[in-house]
Amino acid sequence: MKEILNIVVTGGPCGGKTTALDELTKYLRSLGYTVYTTSEVATELITDGIRPFGDDKLDIRTFQSFVLDAQIYKEQIRKKAAILCHNSKVAILYDRGILDNRGYIDDNIFDELLKERNLSESEILTRYDLVIHLTTAAIGKEEYYTTLNNSARTETVEQAKSQDQKTLAAWRNHPNLRIVGNDTLFDEKIRKVINYIRAYIGEEEVLRKERYLIDPENINFKEFHHNMIKEDIEEFVLSYDNDEITLYSKSTINDSSYYTCIRKLKGRNEMSRSITEEEYNTYRNKVKGNTISKVRYNFIDEGERFRLDLFNIDGKLINILERDVSNEKRINLPSFVKMITDITNNRDFDDDSIFIDANISRIVNKAK
Repeated sequence: MKEILNIVVTGGPCGGKTTALDELTKYLRSLGYTVYTTSEVATELITDGIRPFGDDKLDIRTFQSFVLDAQIYKEQIRKKAAILCHNSKVAILYDRGILDNRGYIDDNIFDELLKERNLSESEILTRYDLVIHLTTAAIGKEEYYTTLNNSARTETVEQAKSQDQKTLAAWRNHPNLRIVGNDTLFDEKIRKVINYIRAYIGEEEVLRKERYLIDPENINFKEFHHNMIKEDIEEFVLSYDNDEITLYSKSTINDSSYYTCIRKLKGRNEMSRSITEEEYNTYRNKVKGNTISKVRYNFIDEGERFRLDLFNIDGKLINILERDVSNEKRINLPSFVKMITDITNNRDFDDDSIFIDANISRIVNKAK
């Protein structure tokens, strides 16, 4: 069976994307992959004189329309090539993906552009298996920030900081978003990128997650709600044993849904793949157990990605906050939540246990 990896490398200006893409290409080829790359469309257009600034500039809507059309076309060509390729292992590396454009234009205009092309954000999320965000040097490594290595880059340090956060927010709903900060030397930053790929293909676990039980009576959504995206999730377990769990998930954002199959292997990494609605419903009909529903809020706080899951089980509220640790020095949680306890290593509150435990009341009682 052919394996096609779709990997986006994104981030703020001067984050190290070019170097990361070069190193990823070398690494994947060393594993026997055929690698196709897609260069950044906006940079190509700007370099060719098609610009939203300067003399004879285009208005931003027209420019982003050109970017979107060119990006979609380039992606289609590479995916067709990947299918036709004789190699069973193919990787497509994207220097920015379609959602990056949301960070450079008003949300309403971007949504209009998508609608004109019969695209939804949920559908776009399923196009890419892994998204790696490289934080701009303007955040934490200001002395290394430069515009000299890219003729299309014009942002000041402050503008680069702002652009980085807008780009990160545009991807916050992707299930496999990884953030690489500037808390290390640049070589270490690139090593982290490689390790995220290694983790995704099951070679090495490199991303540490922390999980917390949150007091449901002490969540101040008003403080941070404007920066959150709500996601309604329905999940069920198809099979489970001591070594492996297979989970199917339906996620809905703004009335648009996407479907995922997740395999969790004991002692290895979580692996996920996009599936069709038909496949989801087929397996759903085979399941005898209950479907668990929850509301998830995805958000970025101080450069880290968080997921706040709100369960209502047998009338009892269980709220779990999950953090993707990218800053080892950070000790505080977002200010709008109050932690009851750290449950990172407590299997009574693992997602797996909530789904498969025959005695749900035991979980509920622990959350009181």
